[in-house]
Amino acid sequence: MSSQIQRRLPSRTGALPVVSVPCRSLCSRGSVHGLLALLALAGCSDAVGPGPPPLAGPASIEVASGAEQRSLPGRPLFDLVSVRVLDNTGRPLSGATVAFTPLGGHGWVTPVLAATDANGEASTRWILGDATGAQSLLATAATVSTTTTAEALDLDAELDVLFAPATEAEVDAVRADWAVRDFSAAGISVELTEEYSLAGTPATLRIVSHVVAGVRHVGAIVVPAGADERSLPVLAYLHGGDNGVHVDDLQIVAYALGESSSRFVYVLPSFRSEPLRHQGRRWVSEGPSNPWDYDVDDALALIDVALESTPEARSTGLSIVGASRGAGVALLAGARDERIERIVAFFGPTNFFDDWVRGLVRDAANGKPREITGLEHFDSTLIRPYITGHLPTSEARLELVRRSSVLFAADLPPVQLHHGTDDETVEVSQAEAMIQAMADIGRGPPRFEAFIYEGATHDFASMFEAIPRASAFLREALSSSPGGRRRR
Repeated sequence: MSSQIQRRLPSRTGALPVVSVPCRSLCSRGSVHGLLALLALAGCSDAVGPGPPPLAGPASIEVASGAEQRSLPGRPLFDLVSVRVLDNTGRPLSGATVAFTPLGGHGWVTPVLAATDANGEASTRWILGDATGAQSLLATAATVSTTTTAEALDLDAELDVLFAPATEAEVDAVRADWAVRDFSAAGISVELTEEYSLAGTPATLRIVSHVVAGVRHVGAIVVPAGADERSLPVLAYLHGGDNGVHVDDLQIVAYALGESSSRFVYVLPSFRSEPLRHQGRRWVSEGPSNPWDYDVDDALALIDVALESTPEARSTGLSIVGASRGAGVALLAGARDERIERIVAFFGPTNFFDDWVRGLVRDAANGKPREITGLEHFDSTLIRPYITGHLPTSEARLELVRRSSVLFAADLPPVQLHHGTDDETVEVSQAEAMIQAMADIGRGPPRFEAFIYEGATHDFASMFEAIPRASAFLREALSSSPGGRRRR
């Protein structure tokens, strides 16, 4: 008997290689069992020949995004931290496990372990530790690792810089910006015309739209019936809140003016992204919201439309009454446009550099924003970009300057101010800032009047005698002489 048994086995390529097995080996295990094992081996075509190469493991790891961010101690970074794992050919490796480890008490992450996706990337949310300064995060995949850093800011130190007093150069920079703003209205369209009762006086209501800076804006113009051409001064009402305005909001102003209500052309703008409502219908102004600053452009554009398209409107005696957000807009409009001859401002912001605003910014930066009109926009466009380092300090400060009418007190027309000591929406410190600014330039009655109401809140009704005082002040526009007012 031959010393070896030979058998041809099928191969992957179809050839039949010869496998030699010593007979003694088979016999030593028992001939039956040995033969069965040989037959099983012969019947399995995948049991012999070269197998697939082993899978390559992580060869390198790098930070893909989210490096060098800024946040506050104990707060999450705004963006995820993402790393990319590569194999030994430099290609993204999917399915690799990455472990994220903050170093030295530098906060925590979620998730701690993450698998790479088809792009070889894995991400985590990093919440910084409680200490200020540089913090580090280690990302490891098998035997390779990388480190990224973030900065935990000293919030008080950052706010000290942001809220330092405005400089003359900053004020001049904002004036220069205002000087080149184009708020001219184009593409004027009348959306609705109908009869309207204004505090019992017959009038005509027009809903108009027009394009300002590339977006379509909507507003209302109300003209009392029977007026002569160029006989009525324009009175604009600028609303508070950020939920739009209703045409019937003008009724409050008209009732306050009493018998004089038929002696004005009324202008009611809606601000960008907000609706104008009337009898179940709504028209929405386009463009992103920009409280206070570009609200002024919207208001001035609608005033221009009213003056150009309303035969009864005259150019002198132009007045504005505003409440809350609208009061802040009215004061800024008065600083920008010499045609505005008088302003009544109810409980509006005047100074974005004061401690009240600083407190709002502090709370928002710590993830606890208050429910204040315009703060959501302010948080997304100034506070968060400033904290994360995406908005330079110089630009952030200009955003405060262009919303602070106290810095332009000398440019304002006659102003009447109303505010309550118990106002929890806009602190009375805002009125006090304007009072001080006017005192600093030696301005008092009749060009500047301020009424602080003890115990009054963010509500007209809580201010005893405020409505009669405002009405008397506005009625003075009826005797305005041609030529309007001059600055300073």
